Parts: sequence; C-alpha cells; structure tokens
Amino acid sequence: MSSKEDVLIVEDSPAIGILLKHYLEKLGYTQIHTCDTGSAAISTFTDLVSQNKQPIVLLDFMLPDMDARSILTQMLEIQPNARVILETATEKDDEGIKELIRLGVYQYIEKPIRFENLKNIIETIEQEQSFFENESKQIENLKQAQNNAQEKMVDHLDFILKSSNQITLNKLISILGFSNDIVIAYLEKLQKDGKIIQMDSKKEIACNQCDSVKTSQVFYCPNCKSSNFKLGKLIEHYDCGNISEDIAYQDDMCPNCNKEIKALGVDYRVMQNHYVCNNCQNFFPEIATDYICLKCENKFKLDEARWKTSPNYKVINM
Repeated sequence: MSSKEDVLIVEDSPAIGILLKHYLEKLGYTQIHTCDTGSAAISTFTDLVSQNKQPIVLLDFMLPDMDARSILTQMLEIQPNARVILETATEKDDEGIKELIRLGVYQYIEKPIRFENLKNIIETIEQEQSFFENESKQIENLKQAQNNAQEKMVDHLDFILKSSNQITLNKLISILGFSNDIVIAYLEKLQKDGKIIQMDSKKEIACNQCDSVKTSQVFYCPNCKSSNFKLGKLIEHYDCGNISEDIAYQDDMCPNCNKEIKALGVDYRVMQNHYVCNNCQNFFPEIATDYICLKCENKFKLDEARWKTSPNYKVINM
C-alpha cells in the first residue's frame, strides 16, 4: 500500500488494547485510535469516515454499554463496506457470532489473540487495498486479478457456509456481490460433493429500493430515537403515582415520597419487560424498529419492505 490505513481498536481491556496497539505499530501503523465503549467507537468511526478514511476496526464482542451487533450495525450504516475484525473468546459456532458474520463482519479472530493470525488478516486487507489503489496500473494483470477475486469469493463463501447452519441464495449473493451464475455453480458443486443440501425455498425481507436482502433491524426509543436503551423492570407506587426502575426502590422505599411499599397489588404493581431509555429516561413496553439496507443504506419500515424468495441451503459437511 502507498500508505497505512487508520486502525480503530474497540476494546474495554486496557491491557489488550495496549498489546494490540504496540503490535500494530510494529507492522508500521501510526494512525491508531482506541476506544473502550461502543458510543466512543461510533463517534470516532464517524469522524474518520467524514475525513474520507476507511479505518480497519478491531471490535471486541462485548463492551460496557453495548454489544458488537449494535456497534457493527451502526458502523455498516455509516460505511457499508467497513472492514470489521471481530475479536472474541466465544466459539465460532455460537449463534451470536454466526449472526455477526452474516451481517458483514470481515473476519473473526479468537481470543486469546495470536498475533500471527492478526498479521495474516491485516496483510490480506493490505493486499486488497493495494489492488484497488493500483487497479489502473494493473490492466495487463486483469485476468489474473479476476481469478484471484473468484478464489477469494470461494474462500469467503466457504467461510460464510462454515459459520451458518442454513443460508439462502439471496443472502449469499447480497453478501458476496457476485452474480447468480457464479454462486449457483459453486453451490451445485458443493451439493455434488455432499457438503450442502438444498431445502425448501425461504422468503426474506428485502430493501424496497435496491432489492438486497442484506438488511438489519435498528431498534430505538420511540420518544427521542436514541438506541441507548435497556430492558428493565418498573415499579408503580399507587399512593403517589411514581413509576421508577426497581433498583430505585432501596429497602422497599419509594424514591418519590419515601414511603415503604409493602403489599404487591395493594401498594404497588410490578411492570415487567419494559424498556428504559438512558437518554430521555422515558419507559415503554415496546421499542420502535426500522430496517436498514446494508448495501444502499436505505431505511424502511416492515410494511414498506419487499419480499424475495430463493432456495435455502443447509450445511452438512463443510
């Protein structure tokens, strides 16, 4: 590459963050940004993208204020081709990890991190970036580059299939960006080899603008539109009408009138499974949701969505 990319380390462990930073510096990276919360990561990522940068992101699976799914979704909304490397001690066959891979995680790296594995991933990113930067100078090598791209497609497709129990043709095409014929031909080969089987077709939500099924739900507070909310349990004190989270009732004392609540159903009631917004402090039984297309960044509601049907494949021996 003509220059090293910016790197954003999103890690709440100071020790791991320092180790990663020092190792990346040895690889020649100088523009390294570190964040220990999801909100700080989104803010820093937004700033870098606004400067026409494409940072490489090392994302911890769980941060103090939000999980990797929420962070990944927001980053892909800002930059759909973001290269996010997920770092976690959770097994690759965990459903949460599989979902992140389907949503668009660039690569997965296990904790404790082996720096040789990280180096291989970084070198792959550098090779890809170098290819795009020098594309105009490599016309004579176009055929070889196309072959390499197809080989990478096969590797990426294998990686997706190994991380999925089932996945549809439409989803694969949306993730890979290759034509139907190339993907179908490879899937037919895998079927002949006994590695996958075709099941009944499956209907999926698709973007009402570009038809991509690479979509994700975005949840937010109905009042202030913030995604900074949590699931909580509320208590309503009948005597004074106060409604607060259960943790606010210390020693069974109402935080509003300082009276003791005694009998459930007489003095107070418990409101289970309510969402509490950390920004506006409002509470509500259901959260608002939209869908976002990770390809064209279009936002739409469920009743505005298109539906696409395609064969569904089950992995049996990858």
